[in-house]
Amino acid sequence: MVQYARPTGDKADDGSWSTTDGGGTPTYYTAIDESSAGDGDYITGDGSSGSAVQIDFELTNGLSDPSATTGHKLIFRYNTDGGSSDATLTVRLMEGATVRMSDAVDVSGVTSFTTRTYAPTNMTGSIGSYDNMFLRIIFEDGDASDALYISQAYVEVPDASGGGGSSIAPI
Repeated sequence: MVQYARPTGDKADDGSWSTTDGGGTPTYYTAIDESSAGDGDYITGDGSSGSAVQIDFELTNGLSDPSATTGHKLIFRYNTDGGSSDATLTVRLMEGATVRMSDAVDVSGVTSFTTRTYAPTNMTGSIGSYDNMFLRIIFEDGDASDALYISQAYVEVPDASGGGGSSIAPI
């Protein structure tokens, strides 16, 4: 059975993000943690500075190690204002300071929510501690004319080999 690492907390925010969740004190992770895509709540990255903006999320702990570098997937749902001709979204699975998976997508002109599944043939090395993983989202808009919207983001991890590992059910 597949395991899911969904956002469980806000880890770091560079101040260029907003959210539909949280009221006076923004709570970002609750806007993107759903198991079924829902575009009614989302986070927004402001690309008006022309510089990259970044936000990090803690992920589900307690996943069983599948002892494999294959079968892992990054899944995220995004949209933009659509005015930019030079906008890039990068989603990374991090283990501490090490990038384990990274997917960069040209999001220029995207005007409706789009789901992306990134399934590399092999990750960058083996994950030593699944409890040390986090999700990093980076948005860069070279002509500073767009905002990015993310409504869902998570990591899919294969079950532990031998089938005896526990799995974390979708939220």
